[in-house]
Amino acid sequence: MGMLGSHRIFQTHELEEGSRFARQIWEHNKPSMLNGPYGLHWNQVELHKSSLAYIKHDCALDLIAQGPLSDHFRIFFHDNGSIEHAVNGQLAVSDRDNVVAHVPGVDLKLDIRPFELLLVSLRGDFVRDALTLRFGRLPDLDTWVGALPKSPCVDALESMARWFCQELERPGSPLAGTGKPRFHAERMLLATFIECLAQSIPQNGEVASELGEYQVRRAEEWIAQHATEAIGVEEIANAVGVGVRSLQRTFQRVRGYSPLKATQLHRLSRTREALLQATPDAATVTSIASEFGFFELGRFVQQYRAHFGENPSETLSRRDM
Repeated sequence: MGMLGSHRIFQTHELEEGSRFARQIWEHNKPSMLNGPYGLHWNQVELHKSSLAYIKHDCALDLIAQGPLSDHFRIFFHDNGSIEHAVNGQLAVSDRDNVVAHVPGVDLKLDIRPFELLLVSLRGDFVRDALTLRFGRLPDLDTWVGALPKSPCVDALESMARWFCQELERPGSPLAGTGKPRFHAERMLLATFIECLAQSIPQNGEVASELGEYQVRRAEEWIAQHATEAIGVEEIANAVGVGVRSLQRTFQRVRGYSPLKATQLHRLSRTREALLQATPDAATVTSIASEFGFFELGRFVQQYRAHFGENPSETLSRRDM
């Protein structure tokens, strides 16, 4: 059944039926078969402001999808096959070695070969709000978003998305149900995508300003107040009223670590408080940790032990003492 196999939402071997389904994503599309037989299999999970889909396409075809497109950013991660994307006339190829992103409101022509891929979709306002907080002012997105240059950040985005899919399928995973863990994971996807875009944004995107130690303390106070929420560096910078790069530089200078590290330290402290205050038989390490955005239990245990000198299970066992 492939990735997200228990979340099959559509399959067909009829071209017209597949075209009608595609109109939910590319409202105006016209497919033209090159060879067959036609086959489309689509697994998908809807999150809060994003979705993850695993798609298997069995034949080659041309697809013209003209705007306005639905208001989503979409990133293509292939397991096999390829798609040639003409985005506002600029060519890019997505395959196992190349990642392409679509932005809302562009005209597309897709030359599709048989493929299997993971499609990450992020709601337009979700991305634009983060970009505005991060950079202040932006050039037109369609002038600099297309093929994503190969980088550790792009690799991390793909790895995170695939891990997210596995967790959505795993019984007992904190991400398998709705709630805070999903919000935290979704926010991590967004933050990593913004980092990928930051590597290719024109240099006039942000007006830099410097922070002082007082403003770092203000940022830390805001982090402490919002530690249980799905926040990223963009929200922290906005709360202080500076650019993200300025926030990162000054945190490193004043504290010796990043604002995201500061967020992690606050969350670790809050998690410890919750473990010590937990009522008997009403909570587990996993359930408490996931409420604070720690849903990779092994990594959380390592971080907790390094910071407090004991395992979280040991802390939980002392709650009645």
